[in-house]
Amino acid sequence: MLRIAFIHYHAKPGGVTRVIQQQMDALKDDAECIFITGNGIIENGVITEGGFGNPRVLIVAGVGYDGVRPEEPPERTVSQILRAIESRWPSGCDLIHVHNPLLKKNRDFLTILNILQNRGIPLFLQIHDTAEDLRPGSYYPQEEYPADCHYGVINSRDYQLFQAAGLKTEGLHLLPNSVTPLLSPDQPHIQRPKASFRPHLVLYPVRGIRRKNIGESILLSCFFPPSVRLGITLPPTSPADYPSYEEWKAFALGEGLPVDFELGLARPLSAWIEDTICMISTSIREGFGFTFLEPWTAFKGLIGRRIAHVVEDFERQGIEFPDLFDHFFIPTDCIPLDQAKARWMGRVLDTYDQYGIPLDPDALEQAWNRIIEGGRIDYPYLHPLLAKRFIQQCKGSSPLQAKLIEMNPFLKNLIQKMDSPERQMLIERNRDRVLSAYSREQYRERLLSTYRKVLTTSVQHSIHKENLLQSFLHPSMFFLGGM
Repeated sequence: MLRIAFIHYHAKPGGVTRVIQQQMDALKDDAECIFITGNGIIENGVITEGGFGNPRVLIVAGVGYDGVRPEEPPERTVSQILRAIESRWPSGCDLIHVHNPLLKKNRDFLTILNILQNRGIPLFLQIHDTAEDLRPGSYYPQEEYPADCHYGVINSRDYQLFQAAGLKTEGLHLLPNSVTPLLSPDQPHIQRPKASFRPHLVLYPVRGIRRKNIGESILLSCFFPPSVRLGITLPPTSPADYPSYEEWKAFALGEGLPVDFELGLARPLSAWIEDTICMISTSIREGFGFTFLEPWTAFKGLIGRRIAHVVEDFERQGIEFPDLFDHFFIPTDCIPLDQAKARWMGRVLDTYDQYGIPLDPDALEQAWNRIIEGGRIDYPYLHPLLAKRFIQQCKGSSPLQAKLIEMNPFLKNLIQKMDSPERQMLIERNRDRVLSAYSREQYRERLLSTYRKVLTTSVQHSIHKENLLQSFLHPSMFFLGGM
């Protein structure tokens, strides 16, 4: 039986922790697993050393985030990692599976990995998010990424970009996540208690972090039928995301918009499904994209913004997304265009400067001209202050709403089509395809196949960091609505 040690900075609920738990569950008959983390499992505000059932969670404080972890030499953290592994397996583990190692959340982390690699321990580094994808605060400006080890990514776009940046196919693995159904595959479709009951929610089942672009979902709520409300399930946990979320929450309340926040704090997500017409996603950046798959497992359709590089992977599995849009155009004569340009250009220039990359002013001007071509601008390019002003205009103006519907035909009958027989058949098909393509069994096979390659195939390759950075840095990708 394989012996796998997982490592991640923290074990807060959701996100990467959720993926690690899915991996441990998928491997329970094939591998012994431990999870080494800096901060433990947080349950009701208390850090514990359990939470996953059988597999053990071991705390090594030096693995945690800067500002939380102790100030100690990397060699000491490595010694503690090895002691944690040997406390379970005296002869050591077969490999270490590290999650999101290329984000500079711990300035010594790359050194720690290099020491472990020099000790002869096979490493598998799984990338969920990249610092190059508009996260300059998490970028290692000087240090090289680990070389001559196996890497994994969760979507085809990242596979192509990392391959172009120098990783070889024998050492680069596409490992999409598994999807846990919101309703059990054996559970029948929810039967509503009475014929007169009608669902009234369009549910956005996420934490309200900036990249989820909740301002756009609030604008879309202006086009819902009367009595239908937008429901956002959870607040952010990151201090960096909290101010933006609170501002949108106060704005929606102050404007009397049909939006409810933090529904998931009152009842679990499964308890809201009966009240839900369909689900929504207006996110502008995703790694894997659970929100594009999970609605179907609860017998619900999905509306919102399409992220091409994420959705295309799912479409190759036969999953259909007829109610997603590529753009939500706003007339440029309805916004202070000079302010919009200044705020957008300021953010682009600041981000390039943080990365230490020069930007040709003419290229930036050309990019802006393409963004506003035809007298229209896609909503996420607006700074939130300008977006709020536009929503104030839109909510009470039938002529402006009519103009937006003309520019964005998907706004007409935005959710009314969900009850049609055709949509219900599509929902059933999508549900079957999601549960088949992203099942725990499929995930188990992918993991085991990847581990076999890590253990049997030596690789000599490295990531050309500048090439990788340039592949992500395009001015057209600077959506201020999610920053």
